[in-house]
Amino acid sequence: MKKDDLYIEAKRLAENLRKEKLESYAERIIFAMESGSTGTEIIMALRWHIIDILKNKDTKISKYIKNNAIRLCKEIDNLLK
Repeated sequence: MKKDDLYIEAKRLAENLRKEKLESYAERIIFAMESGSTGTEIIMALRWHIIDILKNKDTKISKYIKNNAIRLCKEIDNLLK
């Protein structure tokens, strides 16, 4: 996956989080994309925030969003290799 595609998928993840009323998580994803100064910094921040969302057992997210978040993390890991 190219970085541009990764950004599109990250924005889609944020949109889906908003649809599930998880605005704070969506904002963290968008903030990571807007505040980073390099591509590597952005994708590392995205990875950190996505993993944090997945680790939070108190947060109820749909299986669809969870699977997309996991897939996105794997794509990020591949880019960072």
